[in-house]
This record gives sequence, structure tokens and C-alpha cells, in this order.
Amino acid sequence: MINKYSNSRAFTLIELLVVLVIITIGAVISVPRITTGIDASKFRNAVSEVVTYLRNTHLDAILEKKDIIVSIDYEENVLKRNDDQLFSIPPDIILNPLVIEDNQIVKFTFYNNGRGTGPRVEFMGSNERKATVYVDLISGLAKYDLN
Repeated sequence: MINKYSNSRAFTLIELLVVLVIITIGAVISVPRITTGIDASKFRNAVSEVVTYLRNTHLDAILEKKDIIVSIDYEENVLKRNDDQLFSIPPDIILNPLVIEDNQIVKFTFYNNGRGTGPRVEFMGSNERKATVYVDLISGLAKYDLN
């Protein structure tokens, strides 16, 4: 008598379970890395928004031929210009006023000749990510370094 199931091309239950275990292990390993990458990308984009705002202020100072001062308001989490324009700092950034001395007010100054000054300000993100934002004295451009 010929067994009709002996040449079957179907998978056994054990083979399916082994494949499911391999897929599960791969997912467990890769999901935390993906979420960490997403958090890092959000923080980098948030810092980039702040730097873009400062660079636009630099251009405004040149075009309007006036000095513009941008100060950081730690209580309201905004950047304030001396012409009453506000920029809300993205929620992915945590300002750390503890690094700044109590008597120091954090201000970036952009001059009408294209130069600029300002302190190095440290922004913090989730998972202890840090970025330092500063203004180059000669070019007046805002820049950042990821730490």
C-alpha cells in the first residue's frame, strides 16, 4: 500500500514553530534599535529647527540693517527677539538652565554687518542626548555640535 502523505510538500508544525521563533528573536533585537534611532532623529531635527531660526534671524539683521538680540526664556521655553518675535522651542528639546550661572542671561546678538555673538548653549534630549548650539563670531552663523 502506498502512503499518499509521504511525498507531501507541506511544512511540519515544528518547522513553522522554528521559523516563528527566529522571527520573534529578530523583532526583539531590532525594535529597540529602531525606536532609539527615531528618538535621535527627532532630537536632531528639533535642534536643527532652533539653528534654522537663529540663522534666519541673522539674515533678518543683515536685511533690516539693525542689530537683533535673541534671548532664551527658560520658563516659557521660547526664544524671544528684541522685536517681539517668538519661537517656541520644540518639545523634544529640554533646556538646562543649571549649566548657566544664575546672573547670566543667555542672549545671542546678530549685528547688521553680518557678525554675531552668543554663548554656547547646551540642549538636552531623551536618553541623555546633548547638543551644543553656538554662533560663530566671524560668520555670524548659528551652528550645533551633537555630543
